[in-house]
Amino acid sequence: MTVTAAPRPGAAASGSGRIRLSVPTTASHYLIWAATLVVVVGPVVPIALASLWSTPLYRSGGHLTLGNFRDLVTDSAWWGAVGNSATFAALTTVTSVPFGVGAAVLLTRTNMPFRRLFAGVLILPVMLPGLVLIVGWMAMWAPSGYVSSWLEVNTVLRFPVDLYTLPGMALVATTVAAPTVFLFCRTTVLAVDPALEDAARSAGARPLRALVSVTVPLLRPAVLNSALLVFAISFEVLGLPLILGFSNDITFVSTYLYGNWINAAPPNQGLVSAGAVFLLVCVSGLLVLRNRLVGDASRYTTVTGKATAMRVVDLGPVRWSLAAVLATALGVLVAVPLAGVVMSAFTTILTPYVTPWSVLTTANFQAIADHPIWSESIVNSLLIAGVGGLLATAAIAVVSVVAHRSAFRFRGSLQQAVVWPRMMPGLVTGMAFFWSFAILDPSGAVRGSLWGIGLAFAVRSLALGYGVFYPALVAIGEDLVRAARTSGATWWRASVSVALRLSAPAMAACFILLFVSMLNDADPAVFLVTDRTPVMGLTMLQLAATSTGGAVAAFGVIQMAITLAVLGAGRIFLGVRAHA
Repeated sequence: MTVTAAPRPGAAASGSGRIRLSVPTTASHYLIWAATLVVVVGPVVPIALASLWSTPLYRSGGHLTLGNFRDLVTDSAWWGAVGNSATFAALTTVTSVPFGVGAAVLLTRTNMPFRRLFAGVLILPVMLPGLVLIVGWMAMWAPSGYVSSWLEVNTVLRFPVDLYTLPGMALVATTVAAPTVFLFCRTTVLAVDPALEDAARSAGARPLRALVSVTVPLLRPAVLNSALLVFAISFEVLGLPLILGFSNDITFVSTYLYGNWINAAPPNQGLVSAGAVFLLVCVSGLLVLRNRLVGDASRYTTVTGKATAMRVVDLGPVRWSLAAVLATALGVLVAVPLAGVVMSAFTTILTPYVTPWSVLTTANFQAIADHPIWSESIVNSLLIAGVGGLLATAAIAVVSVVAHRSAFRFRGSLQQAVVWPRMMPGLVTGMAFFWSFAILDPSGAVRGSLWGIGLAFAVRSLALGYGVFYPALVAIGEDLVRAARTSGATWWRASVSVALRLSAPAMAACFILLFVSMLNDADPAVFLVTDRTPVMGLTMLQLAATSTGGAVAAFGVIQMAITLAVLGAGRIFLGVRAHA
């Protein structure tokens, strides 16, 4: 029997040729873990407490009660709002999933003409502020819109859907939801091994039949993933029903909570908190269900060690007909609304009865420049996005290092905490920080400052930046950090000087996407803004909910211009792709 001495802790077997250096857990690891949980998860606790308390948390007295939940479940308006939200989310999912899946297959695996152009136009709504598209739809496709009115006057055609109904709002939401499905499924389609289709073709299947019978079924995880994500996001959306649902008194869960807080006198804060708990549970439950339904992803593994070049399926002459159908759909859903925003911003009135070039003006932009709150909201949003984006990027980098490059015992919970904000609707995030500030800062100094709004925006966008940054960090080999440590560097110094320096391009991508997200965000600001701290997203949302004038469109053009400029600069100077 051979006796082998056990290796010292921190040394590998001699045959490996490597020396493993232990990664010590220091107080800084626990401090980062605790701070992350407090900032990300902690604010949810005051919402739950406010929903169970008889008076607002910033007032003395009060006691535990279930009265807020009783008032909520006995309010018929609440259940009407739940029904409308569920119906809207279902309609949006049903329309966006087939469109997104079909586009992913056609634009990735077939020889359809203008594939790159169509793909670029399709994902454009994902990169732009959602409110911009809503304003464009109202300007062009509403019952009194420019194009719908022109069709009614000059042709026998009519736009088939009223935007101020649930189906109309679902159609507008499809403009953003379908690209989301497309991006999920496109990645999977690109990863499918063409050898599987070759096997089907060797059994007698035609190329198109092989594509439909082999590749499309393998999209099940991506389809389930994107469908539940679309349903969850649609269920908690605020801007769309607030703008389009007002005229027909169509109330969603989000607008129900918004109205009972903003428009009620006095605000029903306990009732709204109870509704926020319900919304948080529903959306979180849907996203957890999304992870479970996808199941074992290994059942759908198709990429092996033998790489095979992707083959394009020849559609024959029908490809031109399909291209014409897709071009028409993208024109109606994307191009025409965006043109409507620009036309409304640069005209005094947009109507088919007056030629647009005869009423050109820059007065709408001048009105924004002259209005102190409107102009200040742009400056505030740029400050929040710039400073907040930098600080959030630094925080994500530090948290990712601890979560993925250390032996910290709670690193798993740290990874889950960072993605937790994605499960929190924007309204819930804003309310969570409102109650947290009310308890911890009774003077209101933080809540009434840009720092408070920036913190809420940063937490809401945390999962987005983390999802972009951590894969690049994980891809960096441990040998590089190990080499720095053998030269005497501490773990922190080695991680910063090697791992973070090599992942600088990913940090740049993280900052660009955080900047755009925080610049255009609006929902968390509902409960936090004051007259001294307006932000561009919420200012435009409130303006669009009460007016359809050119100032709203001018705001949309400014938002769109800043967003495209930042994404373009990131692409040119940093190599950051907008759809990353």
